Formats: sequence, C-alpha cells, structure tokens
Amino acid sequence: MSSLRNAVQRRNHRERAQPTERAKWGLLEKRKDYKLRAADHKTKTKKIKALQSKAAERNEDEFYFSMVNNASKGGIRISKRGEANNGGAVGAMDVDVVRLMKTQDAGYLRTQLQRTRNQKKRVQEELVLAETGVAAQPSNGRIVFGDDEDENATARPVGGQQVDADDIDMDLDGFDSDGEEDDAVSEAEEKLTPEEKRLRRRKRHAIEVNRKRLEALEEQEEKLSAALDGVEQQRAKMNGTAGGVNKSGTKFKVRQRKR
Repeated sequence: MSSLRNAVQRRNHRERAQPTERAKWGLLEKRKDYKLRAADHKTKTKKIKALQSKAAERNEDEFYFSMVNNASKGGIRISKRGEANNGGAVGAMDVDVVRLMKTQDAGYLRTQLQRTRNQKKRVQEELVLAETGVAAQPSNGRIVFGDDEDENATARPVGGQQVDADDIDMDLDGFDSDGEEDDAVSEAEEKLTPEEKRLRRRKRHAIEVNRKRLEALEEQEEKLSAALDGVEQQRAKMNGTAGGVNKSGTKFKVRQRKR
C-alpha cells in the first residue's frame, strides 16, 4: 500500500509567502530567521546592560592620560602628537631626526639579519653532520690517512672534528637500494644493545631539535628581511630617491639631478 501511496502524484509543497499588502516589509520571516534575530537581540541587550552597570559603578576620580591625549573625529580615534609621544618635544619631530632614527633602525636590523644567517648556517652544518656523519663543507686543512685500515677508518682532517665510523654506520643502517628500509631498520634495532638504543634515541632527538631550530631561524630571517626592506623603502621616500603611488593610484618615480 505504501508503494501505491507514493506513486500517486502529490501537490508540491510551497511555503507561505508574504501577503500582497505587506510586500513592503520584504520576505516573510520564517522561524529560522526569527531565531537568528532573537539571538542577536539578546546578545545586544546583554552588552548594553553590562555597559550600563559598568558606567554606574565607575570611579569618578579615575583618570588616564589617554583621556586628554586622545580624541575622536567622526567616530575614529585620533592620538595627539605632543609631549607623550616624542620624548618631551612639542609637536612632531624634525625630518632629519626621523631620518637618523630610520638609519639606526636599518643598521640594527641588518646586524640582526646577519647574526640570524650565521646561526642558520651553523645549524645547517650541524644537522648535515648529525644526519650523514659527513661535514657539510670540506675542511681547509690537509687530511691525514693512516698506514692500515684501522687508522684510515678514523681518519680526520687536521684541525677538524673527528667522525667515528661507527656513528656513520649507525646512521646508514637499514637504507637499501631495494626499498626495504623498514625491515632492515627493525632488524638493526633488534641487534643493538640497550645503551646503543639509548644513544640512537638521543641522537634522533637532537636532530629533531635542530630541525625545529632551523625552521625558526628561517622564519626569523624572512621577518627581518621584510622589516629591513620596509625601513629602506621609508628612508628612500624620505630622501626623495624613490617613487610611490598617489591618491588616484598613479605610480610615479622621483628623479633628482645628480650633485
């Protein structure tokens, strides 16, 4: 019977529309629309009550310097440029003073950027040495080789860091050209002693720490580079050696006669 009842064509469901005499009020509000409007009304009512109670309980003797230094124009907050902003001088600072400050800022950013790059390079070398057991760059000194195989296994550059052959074998354990790394690693793990396992876990943890530190240094380098570019662009605009965009969106370039 249900199949016969479903086979009968039914009238399409149509939601009740706004009456013609109320067409000026727009679409007829449904329950879901009313719920949203009611929730918004309740939220605004709670905020108004909280502000009213805060205004009623405020301390009339309370004072902040922002009450005097700040003003609003067209609902937009504007701060006064006076004694509170430039170290006791009245009004805005001189252009030469601002240009000098920009120069000092650029020098500081350039120093920090170079320091970050040096740290990044050092961490990269440590990471490569920890992962492969081979130094990232060859040493400038000469390499001393022994007379037999035992001495050659521990050969190192003069003045450089000695790399143990056992550490290299430990790093490269389980890496085959056939793609069976996981099986080889598990077999190698079983053959290790508890002390060797502890050393391997400690080494992996150090590698992970260096990777995270390298990512942080790369992010810091990008931020410092962007800040330095911004300061250099501001200095160029103040010196009149760079262009810009006017209010109408037209790009221009300042050209001055060489002196």
